[in-house]
Amino acid sequence: MSRLLPGAYCAQLLQAQGATVTKVEPKAGDPIRALPGGPAYFDALHQGQQVVTLDLRAPSGRQDFLARVLDADVLVEGFRPGRMERMELGYASLSEINPALVYCAITGYGSTGAMARRAGHDLNYLARSGALSLMPRRDGVPAIPGLQVADLAGGLQAAFLITAALTSREKTGRGQRVEVSMMDLIRSWTAMPRAARRAGIPGLPLTGELPCYHVYAVADGFLTVAALEYAFWGEFCRAIDREDLKGRQFDPSAIDAVQTTLREATRAEWMARFGERDVCVEPVLELGESEQD
Repeated sequence: MSRLLPGAYCAQLLQAQGATVTKVEPKAGDPIRALPGGPAYFDALHQGQQVVTLDLRAPSGRQDFLARVLDADVLVEGFRPGRMERMELGYASLSEINPALVYCAITGYGSTGAMARRAGHDLNYLARSGALSLMPRRDGVPAIPGLQVADLAGGLQAAFLITAALTSREKTGRGQRVEVSMMDLIRSWTAMPRAARRAGIPGLPLTGELPCYHVYAVADGFLTVAALEYAFWGEFCRAIDREDLKGRQFDPSAIDAVQTTLREATRAEWMARFGERDVCVEPVLELGESEQD
């Protein structure tokens, strides 16, 4: 019963593990359909699923929905807290007719507290969690990730909690309500930089500040270097004939030297030279290229 990406991704993950999924849409349709290119996104997220349209305010729609709940293992919803309860379709009501039901609520800011009913989307959760402040700056402004990180993380966490609840049900015979707060979840992902801040040390600079963890331009595209361990960095330096850089793994001023060297050849030429060597280097593929890889 969710909309847009988080719940759909959760259901997609469960479907990949053998679940039969029914997508319940309101009469107006999932809002993702109204986005530019929306029908393609909707089809990608709900392929192989049954899609039904129900008006839960109408007696017939409500009856149809409750009949489906009777046989359901799991219900996933992404409404703001209180919405399902006002329709008398919250966990307390549904568990009365199906005590084995696992009910998952995917929320932005949790179901309690001052922000519980606040409207939001992926970018807002990244901002409130502190994660957006960790992104590289573009013209002084934190860059927006190219993927909806909080939405996808929320869907993944929801699938994890659902499978844990289903495992518990095998022992108890009863379902339960589980909840994801996307803002809280992403805040938990900032544990390492927060630990560094508390310790008064700089966090790991893994957004392009180090020569051993950087995206480099080559003659026809880009290569990623992620040689964090010294052995990998040393092998990388040998492979590009720059053993003079082996001692400068964490020296930002070495980036230009590596860049000058790598720019002279193409992605294919460099990848052929690296071969099977342990260098932690991969080309940056466009989406079409990655499907052929």
